[in-house]
Amino acid sequence: MQHSKNINCLSIGTSKVSVLIGQIPDDDSKINIIGVASVSSAGFKKGQIINLEQASQTITECVESAERMAGFQINHAYVSLTAPHFESINSTGVTAISGTNSEISQVDIDRAIEAAKAISLPTGKEIVHVIPRLFTVDGQTGVVDPIGMNGQRLEVETHLILASTSALKNLYKCLDDVGIKVDDLLYSGLAAAKSCLSDTETELGVALIDIGGTNTTLTIFQESSPIFSGVIPLGANNITNDLAIGLRLPLEDSEKIKIKLKAYADKKGFEDDIDLKHLGVLGEDNKKISFSTTVNGIIKARLEEIIGFTYNQIKENSLENSIPAGIVLTGGGAQTILVKEVCTNLIPLPVRIAEPPRLGGLVEDITNSAFASTIGTLLYFQNKKTTNQKSGGKKIKVSFDGLFGKIKSFIEPLLP
Repeated sequence: MQHSKNINCLSIGTSKVSVLIGQIPDDDSKINIIGVASVSSAGFKKGQIINLEQASQTITECVESAERMAGFQINHAYVSLTAPHFESINSTGVTAISGTNSEISQVDIDRAIEAAKAISLPTGKEIVHVIPRLFTVDGQTGVVDPIGMNGQRLEVETHLILASTSALKNLYKCLDDVGIKVDDLLYSGLAAAKSCLSDTETELGVALIDIGGTNTTLTIFQESSPIFSGVIPLGANNITNDLAIGLRLPLEDSEKIKIKLKAYADKKGFEDDIDLKHLGVLGEDNKKISFSTTVNGIIKARLEEIIGFTYNQIKENSLENSIPAGIVLTGGGAQTILVKEVCTNLIPLPVRIAEPPRLGGLVEDITNSAFASTIGTLLYFQNKKTTNQKSGGKKIKVSFDGLFGKIKSFIEPLLP
């Protein structure tokens, strides 16, 4: 097994930290998982470090567990992250064509992208991703790949994803302390999209809602590129907290109820009185809960708040008419009972729940929507490794800037 054919991914979510070690076959076919681990994100809150020592211990525990399964140590990884400090801006850059015979080259594209980055950033923020969307050549709009075309003026529409400089510094320090070198950093909304969205959906226009533990990530695509990226500080843990208060149960038992209610209802129907032992809650002899009160009175109300707040973000940015392919739900919160029904009632668009594709190898516990961004990270960077080894074909460049860009000697292409 050649190390160069292995790919290591670390996903820092709001409720868990996950590590996947994948092996890419020589023919670049379906990737095999040879190491997997997931632990509760102690030391993190809403995806941000609140205790450096605990966060380091969490990552160390997760990495070592995956290493034991894979049979070798790792000292570098691709990292995906979600946190409320992520936000996005759309920007335009313009440059004059400098090539021989006015032929557009990669140098001209790079100059246009640099011009698009020359904007006033919010205090304490830096650019993490620069994603070119579409080009305009001498007034001709909608150009996907301008290389080789002739023109005098090149314009590029870009999607910039920003993050907190201090939060990233803390993350890099934490990873450095545990001996993990960051190969690349990825906003988790792009990772989840890689594993959950079809090419048709991203082309038509779609909103991906990734409901995590304490954050909900909203990423909107149109014409195969993101046009909005943002994080809402509400998530499925809010449902767990409400259940704990409303049912007067410990958080651990409330989490079990939230997770297992949907499967129970699918199997048994909507029985109004449910014995807690059927939901895996032990130590509560003969205690029953009301299905109606639990689902309609507690869970549904909080889901309406999360989905409603997310839809308000879509409307505030005037994007409700830009997503004809509808809403795609994923993340651990997408496994909650009634989530699709609530979303359908609040948003007059098609709704579906997405799970990541099934990979080869050790995947029994990770082929569900809770691991969408983790698996998406693996697929995203597998695609990068594969396309970087190939010559020719179209190139669309995604650049990494800010703190991460300073440790890279050159801006590397990520997408084909």
